[in-house]
Amino acid sequence: MPVPPAYPDVPERLLAQWQELMNMLALDCQVPSALIMRLHPAELEVLISGGDGSPYHAGERERLSSGLYCEHVIATRARLLVPNALADPAWDDNPDVALGMISYLGYPLLWPDGEPFGTVCLLDREENAYSAAIDGKLALFRRIVESNLSLIFETAGHRRTIAALTESQQQLHEAVLRANAADRTKTDFLARVGHDLRAPLTAIIGYAQLLQESDAPAARHAQVIERSGKHMLTLINDLVEYASGSLRDELVPLPHRLAGFIDGIAREAEMLARRNGNRFRLRLGADLPPVVFIDARRLRQIIGNLLDNAAKFTHRGSLALIVNHRPGSAPDGHTTLEIEVRDNGCGISAEDQPRLFEPFFRCDDSRRIEGTGLGLPIVDLWVKRMGGQLRLDSRPNAGTRVRVGIPVRVGSERDIGAAEPGPDAPAPRFGDGRRLWVIEDMAATRSFLIAALEEAGFVVDSAADGQIFLERLRAGDTARPSLVLTDLNMPGADGHAVLAAVRERWPGVPVVLLTGQSLSGASRGFDARLPKPIDVARLRATLAGLLPPTPPKSPKPARRAPVRRPGAEALARMRALVALGALTDLVEWAEALAAEAPGHADFAREVLATAERWDLEALQALCR
Repeated sequence: MPVPPAYPDVPERLLAQWQELMNMLALDCQVPSALIMRLHPAELEVLISGGDGSPYHAGERERLSSGLYCEHVIATRARLLVPNALADPAWDDNPDVALGMISYLGYPLLWPDGEPFGTVCLLDREENAYSAAIDGKLALFRRIVESNLSLIFETAGHRRTIAALTESQQQLHEAVLRANAADRTKTDFLARVGHDLRAPLTAIIGYAQLLQESDAPAARHAQVIERSGKHMLTLINDLVEYASGSLRDELVPLPHRLAGFIDGIAREAEMLARRNGNRFRLRLGADLPPVVFIDARRLRQIIGNLLDNAAKFTHRGSLALIVNHRPGSAPDGHTTLEIEVRDNGCGISAEDQPRLFEPFFRCDDSRRIEGTGLGLPIVDLWVKRMGGQLRLDSRPNAGTRVRVGIPVRVGSERDIGAAEPGPDAPAPRFGDGRRLWVIEDMAATRSFLIAALEEAGFVVDSAADGQIFLERLRAGDTARPSLVLTDLNMPGADGHAVLAAVRERWPGVPVVLLTGQSLSGASRGFDARLPKPIDVARLRATLAGLLPPTPPKSPKPARRAPVRRPGAEALARMRALVALGALTDLVEWAEALAAEAPGHADFAREVLATAERWDLEALQALCR
């Protein structure tokens, strides 16, 4: 006898309907008993008992293998007719016969999948051959019951599907919550890492900028320190943004003198090469265009990453940077800049080369050398965004050669309008003794800010964290400042607590946020935000924009001889910046003009001095 699997129960409402049907069937067929039996793993149950004289009661069970008529029907899954069991010795041990039920007509009841549910049957105390009409009625009742079973089965299946979907949705919801929590954790972690990595660069780059403005012999070396610090900042920003999936894709091509750009990279490459006892060689092709439009920061990153890899994997060997161009390989007015980095280091196996541009991939031989596995993927990303091509050739123990071709627009001296300030650019003193507060928990950054602000003519009060500042504020022993600069994340009390306290104690005093984090909404409520590492020019421009100009303390000096003004295109750019009130961009433009076009340095200095005084009318007059 097959053991039925787990199937749904029959609803009480349907059991009541079946009961009515069985009562009607017993009455109509004039038999004492009409039954619906249900199969269980080891028993048969009387599910429905119809008829006034039925000896069976709903809920009664009989063990299987006891010789019941219904057992035979279930075993054969076929109709069974027994007119008189007393005439057939095979039924001598049948418990139904013991109850006096000597005749039987029954059909199997099956679930839609073919498994047995039980039987529907008629029993009589007298010999009964059951007419064709009675047989037809029982067969009809069988189809009705099996139709009901089909609905029960399908409904149960739908409920299981709905339950499974509900469980899947719940699991998906929980997975989304876990993923969101993990993403928030990653975002918070990357924000903290970005802050901790950028913060020390504030002091490094800031002091390098201040040193360049001095007459110290090391001023020239400070240019290399600042350039290297800014390159490191780019690497940190891209590392954090790449890992967080938010790497910005904009390119800003500006005109640059190609020789000066390559020379700056070559100086850094010489230092890179020395750390592993390597020699560095620079080779420039003939007839290179003097001026090209490039995104200098991104192109420097591409070449720097390639040189850094070459220097790391080469010991007591040689590195080479080769720069050429192919004029006929690009549209009119453009050329293809060809950059090649060579080394004779350890090389890369053929098996590893297809995966070199996968994020975080490290060759087996490179795991002992520091690195993140993001250098080449970022190179590949920016080369493609510039519309260029990259090719790598390498053999183990023979070295590596990487060739990059990037289409660039050819410019001229008239296009030059952006670069870094020269070392002799004076530090403007626009503080005029006004008092500022600096709240910063990193001692090196705090010291740099104090030095830069005092050199600009401010009187500076400082606190090592937000809690110390709040205690000073409550003590009431500090005068109203002209402006407050505060870090965001500090022990005790953060930048938002400082902001709230300043707004309550000194309404109208501007509060500037200093932060290495790029979280949206972090600067809400502050008057300005300065990203770390803090650039001296941007610091001055921000303060000049927030502080009112001080009245002149002495009559204006006699008018000097006119300074040499730049060309019409450069002046048009300046007019656009002045019209927008974009002082920070104007300061960068003027500092670039002084460095890239020494003949216009006096004009650039006059623009810087006027911008620091926030004198828009004078700026408009300068660019007419």
